[in-house]
Amino acid sequence: MKIRLYTAILALSLTLLVASCDRDPVTPPEPEIEYITIADLRDMYTGGTADTIKGDVYIQGFITLTPELGNLPAQIAYIQDSTDAICLVINSDETNTLAMNSEVKILCYQGILSKYNGLLQFSNLSITNQVQTVSLIAEMPEPETVTIAQLLTGEYESRYVYVPGVQFSATGTFSGTKYLTDCMSEVAVYTRSGATFASTAMPTGNGSLKGISSIYNSQQILLRDPAELDMTGDRCGEASSTYYEQDFQTLTTNYTNVSALPGWLTISQAGTKTWFSYKVSTNYFIETTAYNSGQTSVITWMIAPPVDLTDAVMPFMTFESADGYDNGATLKLYASTDYDGSASPWDFTWTELSFNRPPSTTSGYSAFTSSGLIYLTAYKGQTVYLAWVYTGADNTGTADDDTTTWEIDNIVIAEE
Repeated sequence: MKIRLYTAILALSLTLLVASCDRDPVTPPEPEIEYITIADLRDMYTGGTADTIKGDVYIQGFITLTPELGNLPAQIAYIQDSTDAICLVINSDETNTLAMNSEVKILCYQGILSKYNGLLQFSNLSITNQVQTVSLIAEMPEPETVTIAQLLTGEYESRYVYVPGVQFSATGTFSGTKYLTDCMSEVAVYTRSGATFASTAMPTGNGSLKGISSIYNSQQILLRDPAELDMTGDRCGEASSTYYEQDFQTLTTNYTNVSALPGWLTISQAGTKTWFSYKVSTNYFIETTAYNSGQTSVITWMIAPPVDLTDAVMPFMTFESADGYDNGATLKLYASTDYDGSASPWDFTWTELSFNRPPSTTSGYSAFTSSGLIYLTAYKGQTVYLAWVYTGADNTGTADDDTTTWEIDNIVIAEE
C-alpha cells in the first residue's frame, strides 16, 4: 500500500516538473514611465532649497538654446513644450551634446528643481542615462509675441519670445549687458564675452528681436543668434524738435546746489536736504538723500524751469534715474500748470506721472535707467512745470530709516 502511495506521489511530482520545464520564464513588467508637461514639472517645485523628482516621469520638448554659439555656460540648455519652458543643467562630468532646435525626451527621476539667482533650473541630469533624442531637426514652435512690460512680469521665464517694436538704447557691440527699449519700458539683453557674436555691432534701428526670456537676479533676454534680429526701421522716441534738455555737465563741482542752474529750484518741504551735483568718472548728475541728516522727515523738491508747450502736438519727456542703498525712500515725478515758481510748490496742483524705475539696489548703486517715454500731451498748448520729489527719513538713534540715494540725469523734453 505504501509503495503505491509513494509511486503516485513521485509520478505527480514528475508531471509537475515536466510541466514547469515546458513553460517560458515570465519577464518582469517594465516600469511604466508617465509623460508630464514642462508646466507640470515646474509645479513640482515647492519653493524650498531643492526638490528631487521621485516618480518615473518624463518630459518632451524642443531645445531652444544651447552653448553652441558660446552664449551659455557649457552645461546649460533651455527646453520648451506647448505649456512652458525651463532651464536644464547637465551633470558636469558629461559633455552637453544637446543640439539647438532638436526635440528630446528627458527622464526626470532623481532630477533636481532649484533656483539659481531667481531662475528655476532642472539639474542633476545625465545625457547618457536620461536624455533620448526624438529628432535632431525638429519643427520648432513659433516664439510667443510679448511686450517688454509683459517680460518684466516674469511670467515668460525661460520661454522663446518675439519682441516687436523695440530698439537698443545705445550703440556698441553685443558683449555684456545692453538694454532693449520700446520707449516706455526696457529690459536687459545679456551676451557672454565668449559668444561668437559678442564683438558684433548691435543694430541701430527699431524692429523685432527673438530670444530666450531668462533671469539673473532680474529679467534679461539671451540671444540665440543675431540673425533673429530684424531692426532696420525708424527709431521710436527720436525728437523732431527739442523744447528743453539738461545733462548737468556744467555743474563741475560736487555738492553744487541744482539751483545754480538758470531756472532750476530745490525746495525743502520737510528737513533741510536739497538736490545737488555729483560726479562719477566724467559724468555729472543730480542726487539727493536723507542719509546722515538725522531728520525724522525729509521731503525735498527739485523743479525744472517751465516748459512752453504752446505749439506742441505730441510732446514727451525722458530722463534717467538710479538708486543707491535702497531702503525705502521714494522718488516721484509731478507736473503742474498752475505753479507760479514760489517757495511753497506743495500749495499748488500737481499730477503724478509714472516712469520706468531702476532696479532696487540695496547694496551699492544701480545703473542709470531710462524713464521711457513720458507723454505730456495732457499739457500741450500750455506751460508746464516738472518736479521730482524725494521723501525719506534718517531718525537719529534708530534703524528705522529711509535713506535711499536717488540720482537724476539726461532730461529731455521734446516733440515726437
